[in-house]
Amino acid sequence: MSGEIRVTDFPRSHRVELLLDELGGSAVSWLTINDLEMKVGGVYLKTGGLGGVGTLEEYRLRGYSRRVIEFSIEYMVRNGYDVSMLFGIPDYYFRWGYASTLPIFKITMPLRNAERTRPGLKARPMVKEDADAVLDLYESSNESRTGPLKRYRGEWFRFKKGSGWGVPADGTVFEDGSGKIVAYCAADRWPRAMRVTEVGAEDPAFYEHVLRYACDVAFQKRVTELEIYVPFDHPFADLCKSLGCTVSIDYPYASDGMGRIINLESTFRKLIPVFEERLRKSCSKELPSRISLKTDIGLVTLDISDSGVSLSQSESVKWVELPQWVLMQLILGYRNPKNVLIDQHVKHEGRIEEALGILFPAANPYIWLSDWF
Repeated sequence: MSGEIRVTDFPRSHRVELLLDELGGSAVSWLTINDLEMKVGGVYLKTGGLGGVGTLEEYRLRGYSRRVIEFSIEYMVRNGYDVSMLFGIPDYYFRWGYASTLPIFKITMPLRNAERTRPGLKARPMVKEDADAVLDLYESSNESRTGPLKRYRGEWFRFKKGSGWGVPADGTVFEDGSGKIVAYCAADRWPRAMRVTEVGAEDPAFYEHVLRYACDVAFQKRVTELEIYVPFDHPFADLCKSLGCTVSIDYPYASDGMGRIINLESTFRKLIPVFEERLRKSCSKELPSRISLKTDIGLVTLDISDSGVSLSQSESVKWVELPQWVLMQLILGYRNPKNVLIDQHVKHEGRIEEALGILFPAANPYIWLSDWF
């Protein structure tokens, strides 16, 4: 297969294109690697977010996209990425070691239920100057969640998308009596539906006022229900549950939010503080001192002691052998370790179930819709 691959660098992204001579040197297939940082526990992993994947229609099914994706993975390996994420079509990206890692959450609430809330805070449209205050709330509201992407101060100042691709979103901030911004939300700029795509607050008590605002806007739009996109274990979801709602959770297979490990050693080195914190909170005294994780991209051994966690390359007698994509699901909490250990793709030796449950607890990883790429 002929053709040259060109990489064009932009601030926080890299355009990868396969150029064909028969097209006069124009691109036949392409994608963008977005430079992201994804939160796991209290640390951030350098993440290559693949987006804008495409091939000229008349040149599809000839292996051009495969070549671009394989080059992009090699590019991320060479350039120090820890992991990679993408939002993909079904049954395609698993070929390159990507697996579903993000559930999809949606709450539907009849307007009559939301009307039970009380107004309280002053709401106004978000402007660029509000960015730092909103970022403070974003960071504090997501302090304990895995999945959110880092938003860079001085660069982030608006919600770039709503509930779908090409759907714009508007931000709203909520002020207390002193004029301080204490909550915010984002919603689709759409006249025939009220879809809330993000919320954050200094105090969970303020979410009642955010929900009341959404209810009032929905009433003005003459719609009969709210659509809310938040994780089902979020405090805003707890409020909705108390008032009556329907919660939908979709766990995709080989589609939608997908991820893979790029560099096993660098990923686990960054995760050491996360492991140490989880071990401290567990107070367990019966854990093995060494556990090896054997994958198709390498081996890493966790040495566990009273002084903390360290990494080595020597294999332990207690081990688990699994594809890197299964390990990626464990890292993000998408799957329960008990389920992983009975997976047909996984082998293990020794009593490691409790340790894996502490190191990789099942969770509800989430990237807010505005940050999808």
